[in-house]
Amino acid sequence: MDKPAFPTVDTEKMMRLPVGAISPLWFMFAGAATVGAAYFWSRTFFKPTNLEALIALPEATLEAAEPVAETMVETVEAAAEVIDAELDAIADLADTVVEAAPEPVAEVFAAMALEPVAPATPDDLTVLTGIGPKLAAAFAERGVTRFADIAAWTEEDIARFDKELKLMGRIGREAWIAQATRLAAH
Repeated sequence: MDKPAFPTVDTEKMMRLPVGAISPLWFMFAGAATVGAAYFWSRTFFKPTNLEALIALPEATLEAAEPVAETMVETVEAAAEVIDAELDAIADLADTVVEAAPEPVAEVFAAMALEPVAPATPDDLTVLTGIGPKLAAAFAERGVTRFADIAAWTEEDIARFDKELKLMGRIGREAWIAQATRLAAH
């Protein structure tokens, strides 16, 4: 079996290839650089721009808006006066109806105003994450029996309950107010 023949190097032919400044590689590099520069500048110049944000409102436009705002304020004030007058008329009419009503109807209205409102049924506070039966009983002792009670807590209430029951920040960590607000809405 014959050994494969290695290609011979023709040094004369190699020296005739263009090398240096007239090499085709320089033309390819120049073409790529031109395309890259064209791409960069086209992206820069043709970028979408919000023209309204760039154009400042002329002062004449702002001055023209001031009388419109004053007119709107006057209109709102006039509407408020009309509403107040209507509410006063309705209150007077209600007083007249109650006074002109037969005696038993007036007694019913009086009885309704004096009767205490029955307390609402307490919610199961153990539904909230982090509140067990003992903590729910401690809240009930302090008058908190409904989700709406917890949802209405202020920062002072949170601090007071945190200190009294030694909760060490659990109210905020376990988001009791957010949970109670969500459950009270249902």
